[in-house]
Amino acid sequence: RRLLTDMELIFSASILAAFLAGMVALFAPCCITVLLPAYLASAFREKKNIIRMTLVFFSGIAVILIPIGLGAAWLASIFQDFHKEMYLIGGSFMVLLAVLSIFGKSLAMIPMLKNIKPKLSASHPQSVFVLGILSGAATSCCAPVLAGAVTLAVVSGAFWKALVVSLEYVFGMVFPLFLAAYFYDKFKLEKSKIIQGKIMEFRIGGKDYFVHSTNLLAAGIFLLIGVTMVALGFSGDTYWAPSFQVAIGNYLNKLTISFFETTKWIPEAIWAVLIPGIFVYLVYRAFKKGREKKVNDQKEEAPPQKSCH
Repeated sequence: RRLLTDMELIFSASILAAFLAGMVALFAPCCITVLLPAYLASAFREKKNIIRMTLVFFSGIAVILIPIGLGAAWLASIFQDFHKEMYLIGGSFMVLLAVLSIFGKSLAMIPMLKNIKPKLSASHPQSVFVLGILSGAATSCCAPVLAGAVTLAVVSGAFWKALVVSLEYVFGMVFPLFLAAYFYDKFKLEKSKIIQGKIMEFRIGGKDYFVHSTNLLAAGIFLLIGVTMVALGFSGDTYWAPSFQVAIGNYLNKLTISFFETTKWIPEAIWAVLIPGIFVYLVYRAFKKGREKKVNDQKEEAPPQKSCH
């Protein structure tokens, strides 16, 4: 009985530790360099259903990090051995997304130049999912992130516990993005003039082309991070990070340890329910928002009914 109680305490504490470690990992050099700009660019393109797209982004990261957290060290070694190639491929993909963003296209659509205005409600789940995979691959190369995921998985003891702990780790990493998406959705920021933007018209070679301002901004972010990744890939210094970023990471690490020590008095079972509960709520809100959007779109597309007199 004593042994079972100790394992339950370790597992419950590991959930909080994994969640906090994931949030700190967001600021690791390999992580924030790719993950945060990629997400911001995706958010500018999406505008609506942003919680749902954050969930898609989370799924892409989880595809890479959860197997590593469950002990697939060979997967991490692949990314470490081909870190340079990963940056070159990822950077090229970002440049491609920059081109697609300009014309309001996604991976599921052939980027054809058409003399039409892009639809403001178009979503890009394929692009966001691939960005999540790239972010997960880049993150796996960060030693603190990888060590944290593997260590927490080993401490949990059983496969299903390791799976839950790994999920909490990835959720912690994306939680600041979920939080931003939640308030973005709650306060309906997509209706603001800055987010709605405007259609910009360009005339090239005697033809008129229309580009949405937010798509243009997203393209600029994608292009900047893509060129940066390619440059770092060719230089071989893919672990580079400015000193202020390292300082922020160290500060957050100390802050997390302090928080973990301060909250020891809270029953461990609360964290085991609270953190997964937040994730379930965000999933519910994402699908609820999707259903509301689908109903509204159907109402807009429905032909007006003629009244009989």
